[in-house]
Amino acid sequence: MGLLRRMREKKGFSETESMIADYMLEHFRELADASVRQLAKNTYTSSAAIVRFSQKLGFEGYPDFKINFLAEMMRHDDEPEERYFLENDNLPALIDKIMNIGIGAIKETHDLLDPAAVARALHLMRTHDYYDFYGTGSNLCVVNMMVDSLMLAGKHSSVHIPPEMQYLQAKDAPKHHLAIFLSCSGENRLLLKLAEELNRQGNSILSVTAHPKSTLAELSTVVLRGVTTEAVNEGGPRVFKLSCLYILHVMWGALLAGTHYKPAIRKSEWLAKNYYL
Repeated sequence: MGLLRRMREKKGFSETESMIADYMLEHFRELADASVRQLAKNTYTSSAAIVRFSQKLGFEGYPDFKINFLAEMMRHDDEPEERYFLENDNLPALIDKIMNIGIGAIKETHDLLDPAAVARALHLMRTHDYYDFYGTGSNLCVVNMMVDSLMLAGKHSSVHIPPEMQYLQAKDAPKHHLAIFLSCSGENRLLLKLAEELNRQGNSILSVTAHPKSTLAELSTVVLRGVTTEAVNEGGPRVFKLSCLYILHVMWGALLAGTHYKPAIRKSEWLAKNYYL
C-alpha cells in the first residue's frame, strides 16, 4: 500500500498518529523547512511521537520519511486525479494520464537528484572505459536503449539479462570495469551477492535505487536516487524504469558534454547519412 494511502486511511493508527497524519496531509507545503520540534509543537505531540510515526511507516527516521512524503505529495498535489488512471477512463483520458505519470516520474527524479552525488557518479563514469550493468531483466531492458548512446560517448557496456551471465560477469571483473546496478528495492538477494563479490575484488559500484538506505546502497561507491510507486494505476514498477532512463540520459549528456562531444557529432552525422536513411 502506498504511503499517502496509508496516511489517509489511518488503519492501525492511534489517535495521536491520526492527528499527525491529518496535519501533514493538510499542511505539507510547510514541512520542507519544519524541524521535528516545530512539527511536534504544531501537532500538540512530541518529537518522539513524530519519530515513532515515521518508523511505523517504514522509515529510519523523520528526515527519511519527510523526503519520501514530500516527493509523493508533489506528484499528487497538482490535479491528483490526472496522476492515476481509473477503470472507466476513456482513451483520451488515458493518453493524458499516462503522459502525466511519465512527466511526474521524471520531475520527481529531477527534484531528488543530489548534484554532489551526480558529480561523484560522473567522475566514476569518466574514469572507467567499460560499464558492466546488473539488475533484473525488465530493468536491464532500459539499459539496452542506452548502449548505442554510451558508445557515442566513447564508453562500451555489457548488458546480460540471465542471472548466471551476470554472475560470470562479476566474477574476476577487471578493475577498469565500472559496475552499475539498477535495483528498485536495493534488496535483491542475487544482486547483493554480486555487489559483495565486486566489493571484495575492489571494483567500484554505481547504483540507482529508489531506496538510498538499502543494503545495496551501503555496498555502493556512489548512489543515485530513483523513484517508484507501488500502485499499478500510478505506473507501478514502470515509474522506476522511467526514472532510471532519465538518470542514464543525464549521465550520458554529461559524458557527451565533455571531450567526446565533437567525435559523437561526427559519428551521428555519419550514421544519419549512411545507415539511418
